[in-house]
Amino acid sequence: MARRVDAEADRRRLRRSAALAAAGDGVVAVSLPLLAAGLTRDPLLVAGVTAAHHLPWVALAVLDTDGIGAADQRTVLGVASTLRAATVALVGLFALAGAETLPMVGMAALALGLGEALAAGAEEVVSAGPVVTADLQHVGMVALVLGLPLGGLLFAAAAGAPFLVAIGLFAVAALAALMLHRRAGGREQPERDGSVAVVRLAPTSAAATSVAMVSSGAGGAVLGVLVLFALDDLGLDPMSFALVLMAMAGAAALGAVVAPTLGQLLGLRVATAVTLVLAGVGYVGAGALADPASPLVAVLGLGVGAASAMAAAVLLRAVLHLGVPAAERELAVAALHMKVWTATPVGALAGGLAARSTSVSATVVAAGVVLALSALGASVVTAATSAPVLEKSG
Repeated sequence: MARRVDAEADRRRLRRSAALAAAGDGVVAVSLPLLAAGLTRDPLLVAGVTAAHHLPWVALAVLDTDGIGAADQRTVLGVASTLRAATVALVGLFALAGAETLPMVGMAALALGLGEALAAGAEEVVSAGPVVTADLQHVGMVALVLGLPLGGLLFAAAAGAPFLVAIGLFAVAALAALMLHRRAGGREQPERDGSVAVVRLAPTSAAATSVAMVSSGAGGAVLGVLVLFALDDLGLDPMSFALVLMAMAGAAALGAVVAPTLGQLLGLRVATAVTLVLAGVGYVGAGALADPASPLVAVLGLGVGAASAMAAAVLLRAVLHLGVPAAERELAVAALHMKVWTATPVGALAGGLAARSTSVSATVVAAGVVLALSALGASVVTAATSAPVLEKSG
């Protein structure tokens, strides 16, 4: 009976920790780019903050440190939220004093991204099973979406306000994680023999991975300059920018939900190509029709782009699953994540550089064109399931 009570208490604490941390992430997702845009209108520098925020996901995947993986993941989860609480406290105090600098904002983005990446990995281990994991993802998405307008509202009042509010969200999230009863001893570490396992993907899966990288890079380009696009090209205020992010997040969630149905109705190859074309059309329309007098048209294009790009990502992952036997699937998916995570910050920097050379709206259009053209890669994406070859080298 006591164990059942402890399990229920742990479930509530884990949900509370995930919800509060996600709400804090939502507040920060709005406030950090607004803070950067308040310091400079250089697209490359603003995009650099976005790239810094996504870089830790790549770094942790590359390092794959045994120490973090073998540690009690309750502690990792608590430390992740504590790191974010300390970071937003520092940023908030400097922002209230008007002493924030762009390098400091970039370092804060790096630290906050590290906290998010650590928490995401730890939540998978602490979760008691697939149902709980899916439940945590749902709770986190809802809290994230709700945190976005809160961040915009607070930033409109004072630049430092959202960060100070986020302190409490992250601190309570850390406390809830550290109070879990059940120890989560860490991810299982594979035995190492000095060699490196390599998966040679079937052509369909390799094509899906390449298309996913291009799509992620194009999405990163839009994300890197999105705050400037909203403020300057659409003439929005901080609260409206937060609502745009909220709409895009909701649209992306909707895209993930409808993707399996599209795959069943149209087939993976056609559905992937259609969603990529729609994503491209959405972003091209947003950039080409950007007008402060009627910003809703461009916002609608951004929503279509976000929803379709997410649907394409889900479909591309399904193609990868079909082309890889179960025994090698985890390794193949990890390789996909590595490439996609790498493409996002690279795409953000490329978008910033392009916007510096041309304009922000032109960069959004170019990203849409790239997405639409990537649909050509879907011509070789089929439901074939030819097995890859697991090799060892080194």
